Amino acid sequence: MTVVVTVLKDPRVAETLASLLAQTRLPDEVLVDDGGITDVVRTITERFHAQDPRVRYLYAPGNIPESRNIAIAAATGEVVAFLDADEVAPPGWLAALLVPFSDLTVGFAGGPTPGRPGTVRTVGARYYDGYLQRFYETVARHSPHALPMGNSAFRKAALDRVGPLDTTLYRKAASEDQEIADRILKAGFRGVYVPDAWVHHDFSELSVPALLRKQRIYAEGGYVVWRRRGTTYEATGGRVFPYVALPVLAVVGALLLVDPVTRFAGAVVALVGVGGLGFLALWLTITGLREDARYPGLRYRALEIPRRWATLYGAFRGFLTYGWSGRRGSDGAHPGKP
Repeated sequence: MTVVVTVLKDPRVAETLASLLAQTRLPDEVLVDDGGITDVVRTITERFHAQDPRVRYLYAPGNIPESRNIAIAAATGEVVAFLDADEVAPPGWLAALLVPFSDLTVGFAGGPTPGRPGTVRTVGARYYDGYLQRFYETVARHSPHALPMGNSAFRKAALDRVGPLDTTLYRKAASEDQEIADRILKAGFRGVYVPDAWVHHDFSELSVPALLRKQRIYAEGGYVVWRRRGTTYEATGGRVFPYVALPVLAVVGALLLVDPVTRFAGAVVALVGVGGLGFLALWLTITGLREDARYPGLRYRALEIPRRWATLYGAFRGFLTYGWSGRRGSDGAHPGKP
């Protein structure tokens, strides 16, 4: 059983490695999948290797899927688990994550990533933490291809069958986890959500602007996967419509205000748009407060408005870069498809 820790210039990997060596079910090997550039990760890894030779440094330059492909090829375990350097696993994490693999039809499994205590300080971090907890329970549980790769495990045989992670996706946030999970599901394997296999995620740097930037980047990668694979897990027409229609009405109304002939109509249209956005923010806040006890942080659910706008902006950027097919600007290679 192999655990791959994906890292780039992040000294927090020391805490990740310490948590892996404290597991009730120890991994057979830990590959520190280093994107390179500095020696900080190598130095930390060598210190842990001296303590336990199962921890090995792996120089794997490239973007995330390129780096992970190197790690997958080097892994010797029948199951390959993935963690990120900003995650810390409790002692029972690996044992819980491996339980579904007793069923040979299971190709991959994953668990939630709640915020690490002491790091959920900003409004953006609090909302994202609550949003993620709700997302895992209401979306990922039923749509396993939505499980992020950071806190997941894949059967090596399933990875071998469908081919490597796609390296032709959006380089900054490739959504390679969603893409390969979809291929594995369509190859006849199952994906399983394991709520007990949780890891703490460091949200200390997640301000509201950082959250929106992260969402825009993810959406740009998600757009490419949607156009190539025809799969998504969150953005549907009905869910997106109010976030598009209401600001459009506000802008159109403002433009109509310029001409005296259309000023009254413009005032009505603008009022509908602005008032609608206000009502939407109020409704999100009320529903968020109702769920806040179960998913702490959802009291800030009005942030869903700018988060959706960031999603749409990212998808639009994806369209401009990759076209409607999702392939413009790539080399056309796509693992798992002719």
